[in-house]
Amino acid sequence: RERETEREGRGEGMAERPHVRYTSLPTSDRVQEDLRFKYTPLIRIPWKSIALALFLLLSGTFSLTACYLIFSGHMGGDSSQVYGFLTIGVLLFLPGFYETRIAYYSMRGAKGYSFSQIPDY
Repeated sequence: RERETEREGRGEGMAERPHVRYTSLPTSDRVQEDLRFKYTPLIRIPWKSIALALFLLLSGTFSLTACYLIFSGHMGGDSSQVYGFLTIGVLLFLPGFYETRIAYYSMRGAKGYSFSQIPDY
């Protein structure tokens, strides 16, 4: 028994087992990859945040359009209202555009953009 274990330790035991079929692996499977770097987390789409970003974008666009129409005289209103609409329009439009752009590029699969960059509420 001691001699048999010694032979198996050196790799001679395979010849004594003719009923076991040994085949070499294909060359494409022999590449060693570190599985720590292959992990891809579950991608969740933050629908509430995207809806909020679209709301901010549309509200900001509406406010900036109203600001332009009042300023140009196509719509009635006091000229002091222009500054209010301009301030509100910029404050709504910029974050809405920023997050909508991230969501759009994430959906397209563009490099450097992912849904994890958008906060989830």
